[in-house]
Amino acid sequence: MSKQKWMPFAIGIGILILIALLIYGCSKFFGEKKGDDYVVKGVDLSAYQGDVDWKVLSKQGIDFAYIKATEGKDFVDEQFKKNWEASHKTALKVGAYHFLSFDSPGKDQAKNFINNVPVSDKNLPPVVDMELYGAYLTTPMEKEKVKVILDDFLKEIENNYKVKPIIYTNQNVYNLYIGTDYKDYKIWIVDLDNTTPKTLPNGNEYKFWQYSQRNILEGYKGSEKFIDMDIYNGTYNEFIGEFF
Repeated sequence: MSKQKWMPFAIGIGILILIALLIYGCSKFFGEKKGDDYVVKGVDLSAYQGDVDWKVLSKQGIDFAYIKATEGKDFVDEQFKKNWEASHKTALKVGAYHFLSFDSPGKDQAKNFINNVPVSDKNLPPVVDMELYGAYLTTPMEKEKVKVILDDFLKEIENNYKVKPIIYTNQNVYNLYIGTDYKDYKIWIVDLDNTTPKTLPNGNEYKFWQYSQRNILEGYKGSEKFIDMDIYNGTYNEFIGEFF
């Protein structure tokens, strides 16, 4: 067959292959994003990760990010404003968290968070990070005193943002201070020792699970080379439907 006669045939075959590849690629992409088997992953970070290139970070298989905003009654994470503004220019779903102090009133801590984190229905719900620190690692504060601080913080945050905050904590602190209380609040559980988290003592399912504190991703340069990795307990469609 002459060269001229082969050309239309070759072009036709090429077009068919291209169409097939496009169909396969699109179906694979949408299947991963919206299928029941798709794992909704995210990160949580703070100033320890230093300067973050959110365009780079957001393209590494994650769907959401929680950024540290405040701690106690007057501390503001030095990278928060920069992280907050840059992360919202990506496709990530973004939220802010507050590290709860046992050394200042809950209302004062809520005011600190409210003064720094804008109200928007485009954000993930606020998170309160409950961990033992300093002297409390060996001598935890009494549950009754912690409850007053936590309750006041949760109330003020809910009144301002019109959504219940999520409680982030590990198994030890959960057993100390949450227990069978706070059934109306979604729990973000830290469990680094299991392939799936343990059942929560109050019978509820966890909403988020932090499964690693030692992942390394590209896109940040700080004193901490590792980054926390998290999973939403549900499908991508459920994630979007629940929070947006």
